[in-house]
Amino acid sequence: MAGATNEGATTEVGLVLQGGGALGAYEWGAIEALFDVMDGLQKQGRDIVLQAVTGVSIGAINAACVVGSADRKDARDRLAALWNDFMIGLPFAPSELNKAAALCWVPNFYIFSPGLTCLYDTRALLKTLSKHVDFSALNSSPTAFVVTSTDVQNGRLRPFANKSLPDIIPITIGPEHILASGSLPPHFPWTDVFDGGETRHFWDGGIVDNTPLGYAFDAFSPNDVDRALVVMNLFPQTSRLPDSLAHVNDRVDQLRFGNRLLQDSANARRISGLVETIAELKQFIDSLSTPLPANLKTLVDDALKFKFVRTIEVTLGPKKSFADEYGFRDFSAGGIKRRHDEGRDHALDILQSRL
Repeated sequence: MAGATNEGATTEVGLVLQGGGALGAYEWGAIEALFDVMDGLQKQGRDIVLQAVTGVSIGAINAACVVGSADRKDARDRLAALWNDFMIGLPFAPSELNKAAALCWVPNFYIFSPGLTCLYDTRALLKTLSKHVDFSALNSSPTAFVVTSTDVQNGRLRPFANKSLPDIIPITIGPEHILASGSLPPHFPWTDVFDGGETRHFWDGGIVDNTPLGYAFDAFSPNDVDRALVVMNLFPQTSRLPDSLAHVNDRVDQLRFGNRLLQDSANARRISGLVETIAELKQFIDSLSTPLPANLKTLVDDALKFKFVRTIEVTLGPKKSFADEYGFRDFSAGGIKRRHDEGRDHALDILQSRL
């Protein structure tokens, strides 16, 4: 059956994490759900591995905790500690004030410090990343790790990876590469990274592409395996009509950062369908007595190098309404905990039946 799991084969999982500020707490919960499902499948005798993790912005930060860890339990602990450090919990302050406090400051992340080209100082995040990510483990991990940034001057998307992938030369990943992936203008300053023999200046990778699917595709092995690409989508397509400038801005962000996923997912499905069709045609032709001409055989063999991948999209968001009122900005303890719990519950519902 088209798209069916290859029974008995190893399952390789690719995980794609979008950027979205405080919405990344949904991803935290969803990652825990993914790990729970993987643990359960392994107990049932399924051979399942995390083949690749790609991310951008807050997704890059979450991805670094996942790959920069000793195992899944360690990753859970690192993510929990990281998000605990981000929580705003002003004592005796009303909940609305805690939600709005991120306009001035998020602990261990950034502080309001306006300059000529930005509004905040993000240097605190470098220390936070060094505290919660084992970069030695990340750089030596068998899991491919890719985060993306945008070169301010040439406008190109720059992937930073721990492994060699098509058109990517691996580097030693450090905190500055993760910060570069999350340097969203005009709020945050660009991040200087020594790259290609010179210092380059990088903004958030989400400016160009907030869903780095392609790099996860490239990281899957060419072996006879079951491949599952799990995409955490922070931006639902539908929303209520905005009723304030803040909500207009949030809706624009939803459309700007979420719509690329629709195009990429559709292309991924088309490619997987074509790969399946070509493989079935190849089997049919091999059963005939007349061989393919050499030039056509070469084209078919090249086409079969593409990989069939099951794409599992997990759209994360609030249970009770279309809009998450404070969107990117709500780093309050209550907001983060709610997003974590809803992200975990929703991802479990999807992944238990599809992974």
